[in-house]
This record gives sequence, structure tokens and C-alpha cells, in this order.
Amino acid sequence: VPDAPSSPGERSARTTFVVVAAILACVLAGQLVFHLRGRIAISAPALRPALEVLSAAFGSEIPLPRQAALVSIESSDLQADPERNKLLVLQAALRNRAAYAQAYPALELTLTDSRDKAVARRVLLPEEYLSSAALEEGAFAPNADLEVRVWLEAQQIDAAGYRLYVFYP
Repeated sequence: VPDAPSSPGERSARTTFVVVAAILACVLAGQLVFHLRGRIAISAPALRPALEVLSAAFGSEIPLPRQAALVSIESSDLQADPERNKLLVLQAALRNRAAYAQAYPALELTLTDSRDKAVARRVLLPEEYLSSAALEEGAFAPNADLEVRVWLEAQQIDAAGYRLYVFYP
């Protein structure tokens, strides 16, 4: 049975539906671009200026990437500070192996007993281990190293070892 010719009302409803669907598809595409703007800025650096304008229009910034798998602990050492009683000094060398700048990671220090069981745990945020100059820069430069030195109070903790992890909260 052939379709009956569309009435003007049906054509108007169909046109309205198509226009609304196209507008909603554009809004969805815009939301995806806004949500993924950090990843897009990494994979297509030429689009970064446009993404910055888009972000500024909504009162936000392009977030720095946070890929913990690309930040490595090259070395670390935890010792009692000989000059300051009951203080430990943590020294670590971090490396950003990414080809782009990243946010500074948090460090999780776990003190362990002789059976490698956790006896104390502390999360060090970038504000706690970075110099004021590094905080001002705001980004862990690509393919860069960072030396960390932090003094920690460790009263009445009987630790035999430690573990140090890099992560993003």
C-alpha cells in the first residue's frame, strides 16, 4: 500500500523533529568536546587555543593531564634526620616520562614493620613537597625530573621499611 501524501502538518512536525534532533546532537557534541578538552589538547595541540576560548567562556581552564603511569619514582630514600630528633627525611627523584606537561602527583608513603605490614600511611600533596617556585609553575614539565625532600615527624612509630607510590587523587 503506497504511503499517502504527507499533510502540511505532518511535514511541519517532521521538520521540527529533525531541527530539534540536530540541535540536541550539536549540544551533545559540545558537551563531549568540553568534557574531553584536556585529552583533545594533548592529541591535537593546534586546537588548544580554541579549547582555551571555549573553557574561558564557561569560566574554567583546560586541566593538566594526570597519568600516573607516566610518572616514575627513579629513586627514593627514607632516613632518620641526624640533626633533628624524631624526624625522618624522605628524598625521592620523580620523572615525568610524558611528552607533555602534567599535573604534579600526590605521593603515598607507607611505613612498614619487619613483616612488611603497614604501620603508618601518609599522603603528601604537591603543596607539601614542592618548592614555591615549582608550585607557581603549576605543571610537571615534559620529560623532566623533580627532586623531592620532605621532613616528617615520626614519633612512636616502629618502622622497618617503607613503600612510596605516585598517584592522582
